[in-house]
Amino acid sequence: MISKVVMPSLGATGADIILNDWLAKAGDYVRNGEPLFVVTTDKATVEVEAFRSGYIRQLLVSPGDSVPVGSDLAILADTLDEPLDLSPLPYVEIKVASDSGRRQAEPEPEDSSGLADSRILASPLARRMAKEAGIDLRSIKGSGKQGEILKRDVQMAFEATQYEESIPIDPVDTRFRREQLSPMRRAVAQRSYLSKSETPHFYASITVDMFAAVELLKKHVERAQKHGWPTPTLNDLLIRAVSISLRDTPQINASFQGDEIWYFEPINIGFVIGLSEGMLVPVIRHADRKNLFQLADETRSLIEKAKSGSLSRYDLTGGTFTLSNLGMYGLDRFTAVINPPEAGILAIGAVREVPSNWEGQIILRPLMTTTLSVDHRVVDGVTAARFMQTFKELLEDPLLLVLPDFQEEGK
Repeated sequence: MISKVVMPSLGATGADIILNDWLAKAGDYVRNGEPLFVVTTDKATVEVEAFRSGYIRQLLVSPGDSVPVGSDLAILADTLDEPLDLSPLPYVEIKVASDSGRRQAEPEPEDSSGLADSRILASPLARRMAKEAGIDLRSIKGSGKQGEILKRDVQMAFEATQYEESIPIDPVDTRFRREQLSPMRRAVAQRSYLSKSETPHFYASITVDMFAAVELLKKHVERAQKHGWPTPTLNDLLIRAVSISLRDTPQINASFQGDEIWYFEPINIGFVIGLSEGMLVPVIRHADRKNLFQLADETRSLIEKAKSGSLSRYDLTGGTFTLSNLGMYGLDRFTAVINPPEAGILAIGAVREVPSNWEGQIILRPLMTTTLSVDHRVVDGVTAARFMQTFKELLEDPLLLVLPDFQEEGK
């Protein structure tokens, strides 16, 4: 039996998947479940396993190639002498052929050389916008499911040309460096653009007195060191507080989906990890059911996997709310862009000693400013305010954050 090896989606949000390396060569026998090739998506570098056993009869792409989801990568056969029918066209050709009937009635625009660009996958609206803006479709990278050029891609290309034209050029020193977008950085750009352009953001800020929370964290660090448990950090404490606050305001643990709003039962918290080439948002599932030591163990593992590029699709999907903490970089406050399709993200600023009125006296207190960004189609101002109030109360009187720990003494 002859079978094709095709590129799976792997949870990639961008159009680019790079085939890094083959782990077997033509003529090799591979078994079902064995690693077959390595790819880099917009989120991580992962090994992909063979979907069935067989001999590799032919490799159709080379390491370093950018491969769209669903395209043919290799030919598998039960034997080495089984006759092959290698008539299928390359992936893009097949896709264009399947769309030709639907788009046959639409005249294809031509470039300055008089050559039609009908072989390029693009929506009719994107074609019309590109023609009116004088943009060559061949210069645009599509973000559709099969690499199709969409309206948003043309908009981004047009904005990029406008920006380049607005850069003042120094006639004496015109040195600069160009760098091709990595799949991760391209995904960050596309998702940020889509989030801000399609999601009506609403913001709510509050300042939290962190004295009690910091003292509690110190005690738990000592407890962890004494018992050899994972050491919790401030970020773990914040994730705990966010998850409990979402339990109190489930309207934010939601997503806008067309003419519906989906309210999620599990509370799965994503937390932003900054890397040199972009950012990743691994997810802690059922965060509200885990104590500080369990959260510390899971976040540490996810951070290590992110740095080594070994996060799996499971690690990066399923989030219902995101936490972005830039306080460790000294930012007092900032507003974060919602991670679609979620309805909210919480931005955490630095904890600073600030003169404050405390019990009738002006003394230094550790204060932290945090800003909630929510999808206003899902969350109204009262709900956002209630979430922030609960978050503040939990951190200023953090007994509820550790009550479940009393049931975990045998950990």
